[in-house]
Amino acid sequence: MWLMALFTFREAWRKKVAFIAGALTLAFLILYGIGLHFISGGSMVHTANPTASAASYYAMMQAITLFVLGIYLASFLVAGLAILAAVGSIAGEIENGSLYTLAVRPLSRRDLLLGKFLGLAAMLVLYAAIFFLALAGLVYWQTGLVIPGLGPALGLFILEPLVLLAVTMLGTTRLSTLGNGVLAFALYALAIVGGMMEQIGALVESTAAIYTGVVTSLILPADAVYRRLVATVVDRLPAGNGQDIPRLINPQSMLGPFGSQSTPSDWMLVYTLVYIVILLAAAVYVFNRRDV
Repeated sequence: MWLMALFTFREAWRKKVAFIAGALTLAFLILYGIGLHFISGGSMVHTANPTASAASYYAMMQAITLFVLGIYLASFLVAGLAILAAVGSIAGEIENGSLYTLAVRPLSRRDLLLGKFLGLAAMLVLYAAIFFLALAGLVYWQTGLVIPGLGPALGLFILEPLVLLAVTMLGTTRLSTLGNGVLAFALYALAIVGGMMEQIGALVESTAAIYTGVVTSLILPADAVYRRLVATVVDRLPAGNGQDIPRLINPQSMLGPFGSQSTPSDWMLVYTLVYIVILLAAAVYVFNRRDV
């Protein structure tokens, strides 16, 4: 299994999808950095005490808003890479006949599938970590803001593509490459729309909209992980000083539907981890029973 994981990790970096994702990521970081430079306008956050002055506090709010929007857009690139990297990992090899070469070796189907998952997961973890730290570094360089809760937020950003990877690995054991890709992207779109509805519902106090978002999070908890990431960062921001900086300012409300007014609980994170394990177990079961 570990040799298959190492082989898959190497192959993942050699695929054109990894090269395209890298090029798009570099272009995104360049545009994001340019945008930060012109939008921030040289306004720097007083890192020792962001509430020292109204100017520093509002610069902090502006910087955290730009960071959250950057993470939101970056999530699409990371999710796309997770789906495209795994969409044909089993189905594609069955379709082109290369799986039969692996099948004759002393390698069980379980080890084959889990090895592919671990190899792709290692690639995604490395890619997501570099991407996230690059965004945080650009924010610090242009605004002076050290992202609060950087470690936990990094862990949550890494977790998001692993959810989509587990979904895609299950799909590739039964569906064709095209069908699996359509299903994975459709589920991700459903999760994004549901997450938006949940946050808007929290803003307008609509219980029905909130529950709709919760249901979509149970179907695919990818957006819930993003919302928890936002809460991890934003909820650690210092409050106003009560004088020139009102204490009643709610950073989450300033982020609108991109924020986390309705924050997923710790149980949702536990559910996400269990979700990944269950989907992998289901993928192994389906692959073992499939006639190839």
